[in-house]
Amino acid sequence: MSHSLLRTAASLHRAGNLSEAVHLYQQILHTQPPDFEVLYALGMAHLQSGRLEEALENIKRALKLKFDFPDGWCIHGRLLMRLNRPEEALRSFNSALSLKPDFTDALASRASALAQLNRPAEALVTFNQLLALRPGDADGWNNRGGVLVSLLRLEDALESFDRALALQPDFVEALSNRAAMLRELNRLDEALAACDATLRLKPDHAVSWNNRGNTLVALARYEEAVASYDKALALDRSLTPAADNRDLALLELKRVKRCPPGYLRNLFDEFSSDYDETMLETLGYRAHLHLRALADRVLPRFPAGRRILDLGSGTGLVGEVFKDLAAGGRLDGVDLSPRMIEAAQQRAIYDDLILGDIETVLAAFERSYDLILAADTMIYFGDLEPTLTNVFKRLIPGGFYIFAIERKDCHGWEQTDTRRFRHSEAYLRNAAAHAGLAFAASIPCVLRRQQNEPVPGLAVALQKPLP
Repeated sequence: MSHSLLRTAASLHRAGNLSEAVHLYQQILHTQPPDFEVLYALGMAHLQSGRLEEALENIKRALKLKFDFPDGWCIHGRLLMRLNRPEEALRSFNSALSLKPDFTDALASRASALAQLNRPAEALVTFNQLLALRPGDADGWNNRGGVLVSLLRLEDALESFDRALALQPDFVEALSNRAAMLRELNRLDEALAACDATLRLKPDHAVSWNNRGNTLVALARYEEAVASYDKALALDRSLTPAADNRDLALLELKRVKRCPPGYLRNLFDEFSSDYDETMLETLGYRAHLHLRALADRVLPRFPAGRRILDLGSGTGLVGEVFKDLAAGGRLDGVDLSPRMIEAAQQRAIYDDLILGDIETVLAAFERSYDLILAADTMIYFGDLEPTLTNVFKRLIPGGFYIFAIERKDCHGWEQTDTRRFRHSEAYLRNAAAHAGLAFAASIPCVLRRQQNEPVPGLAVALQKPLP
């Protein structure tokens, strides 16, 4: 009975009638002891149906009955990769290769798992083993190039992409990777030509439109770059790098109202390790001290215990000079750089540190504060009204917002050549009034040095009126 059912199930499986095949495989397993052939076939049917967890479970059960089956271990590993479990997948590929050292499919999969685990040197060794056995593998050469990029061996990576394209000239991913590598090597005219060649082959390749935009940015052709990013995003709205890169191109064109969050996150992540030393000693940064001087002038003389929020808390320089006022109350910080948050945590002065963009956090936050601070933060925003409107919501009546800006003469605000913004006092008064905040006081000051020149600033105190 079971042999007849198995033949019928296998026939249905081959014909693509997966649900009926699965039903018969399960029926067989209910009527007899576990059988390798049936379990493995059931696992493969589940895999073909997209039911990955069921597939994994049945392949695993089959391998307990037949451990020395390299193809099964390779399939088991690939299932784990699809389930985003690369460490376990690597063990399965190693099992396959221990049984069959020249198993090229397992070598390819092992190399990919190592690359995903950020072990590029080991991945390269495995790719080299694969390509020695299978030199005509275009995918292998392309993926090897990606590993060489991780190892910063850019010329070697370019050669690897070229090998892939020699085998498969219309390989779009390799063409795209080659164009990106030419850009990284500063061979910009060649990179642009390579992007255009890729797009002639596949005009709807969003990644290549993004790569083309990046090359145009490197050539300082920002308007054309924006147009390329627009095409990338029209094809794939979820392509976050294209959106971030478009914002950066618009920043170069001075056509934004604030610095893009992605740009700021990357900037301060890179800056976090030596932020204090660079700011305090090299640039003579003093904005945090100017804020405290202004606070001592305008805040009511009542005991500590204030609820304070530090916007753009960075490494905690502002928190250090205001922590006495928060004793018995609370001191919270917001920053969009994970590494800055980590640095601020080391000071152990904040009750809560929130990772996020200040405009987003202020809009969604529910806590109220007596005092909100921003030292080296508002210089990355041109239009301050969204921030001021949300600050108003987070302040208690009578509460203060004390912050620093780079000072501009006359009216309005403008972007500087250092990708920052400066504001006039007239603009601040007008924006504060629109947000419902009263202009309480200001102190002209020097925020820091830039190229050995003092940067004129203004420390400003705004107050939310009492009812």
